[in-house]
Amino acid sequence: MSFTSRGILIDAGTLWRAERELLVPLAGLFFVVPMLAAILLIATLDVPATPDPEKMREALMAFYWANALPIFAINLVFDFGTFAVFNLYLQGGGRTLGEVLVLTLRRFPVFFVINVIAGLLFSFGLWLILPALFALARTWLAGPAYAAAPERGIVDAFRQGWRRSAGFSGLALLAVGTMIFFFGLGVIIIASGILGTLAGLVGGSQAVAIVSYLTTALLGGAVWAALAVARVAAYRLGAPKQGI
Repeated sequence: MSFTSRGILIDAGTLWRAERELLVPLAGLFFVVPMLAAILLIATLDVPATPDPEKMREALMAFYWANALPIFAINLVFDFGTFAVFNLYLQGGGRTLGEVLVLTLRRFPVFFVINVIAGLLFSFGLWLILPALFALARTWLAGPAYAAAPERGIVDAFRQGWRRSAGFSGLALLAVGTMIFFFGLGVIIIASGILGTLAGLVGGSQAVAIVSYLTTALLGGAVWAALAVARVAAYRLGAPKQGI
């Protein structure tokens, strides 16, 4: 199968069907639960009554510094879950979910360093949009590369990710990530609108608010899982073709 947006999505669907019995509980624990925690945390944000950009910036900064530790913990769980998905497909080999998680825990520190480096490159690129997108596309497969061959280390993981996302492959990878993200965001917005309307009809019921939080967390967790599986699919499709 060729390294195109369509090819990545088709292979991701195949991967999902192959390991859904293990992927669903993994995604529930490491994507849905932290997503719900993030939503509940954001719900405590004290938004200024007046739409003043400076006051909003100050409120956001105060919120961030006051909740830096839980925000870091939530991101750490997301990273661990993503790495667990990579290991499930690239190191699974018939392992149980518990065995995959133990393997993930043992190798997670190096994966975390890879994520930090990739994040810094993306942040530096944010001064201009295109460099940030370029950095994202060329480093997004470093994580799966490390999961597939941890013995080769960090440098080789970035080298493999760079090679497998060269040329139009990087554009295909960006396109898939964008499609999954915005499709999921659209579904979340529609669901939130429906639940918000329902809450208005029943007088702002607390039960509707809880359902809204849970629905958003489920959809957000599904998007996160889909992105992780798509990265595995892209890594597989980016493997060097063997000559005859």
